[in-house]
Amino acid sequence: MRIIFVGALSLILLTALGIDNIACAQEEIVESLTGSVYTTVKILPMTPRGAYGIWESYGVVVSDTGEGLFHGVTNRCAGAWFFEKGSWEGEGYCSYTMKDGEKIFLSLKNSGKSPGPPPHPPSQLTGKFIGGTGKYSAIQGEVEATSYDLRSSSEGASQGYNKSKIRYRLPK
Repeated sequence: MRIIFVGALSLILLTALGIDNIACAQEEIVESLTGSVYTTVKILPMTPRGAYGIWESYGVVVSDTGEGLFHGVTNRCAGAWFFEKGSWEGEGYCSYTMKDGEKIFLSLKNSGKSPGPPPHPPSQLTGKFIGGTGKYSAIQGEVEATSYDLRSSSEGASQGYNKSKIRYRLPK
């Protein structure tokens, strides 16, 4: 009788406290990544010292350890920034195409300094996963990155790489 009572009480407590949360709990996974970036920009001058720009970038991502969920995937991003008096701020969205063909989506904010023509000093980026397709639809996590601008091999485009740390959880 006592075992039945303890079992029933346990089920009531698990239901009241959220059995879903216990079943879905996942440990956070951290990956250090390096990504290549090829970006095109269209600029709209706004003031003598300011401009608005829209950008689109493509890249390849590899894990610094040579393994992990984000090793060997591609990404495509689009966004906008506002430049004024040597500094800029922007935001955008990215879609990672995973090795299995599914997608993971990210919203981002970035900022940096642009004292003159490229290459520019390193810039900072933060992002948040906002979903995905298939088994990645419930991904949660964030990205912190530093982007490095290189001298471009193509006029009208910029090239570079970023070093990032991705933290994520994938509920089962």
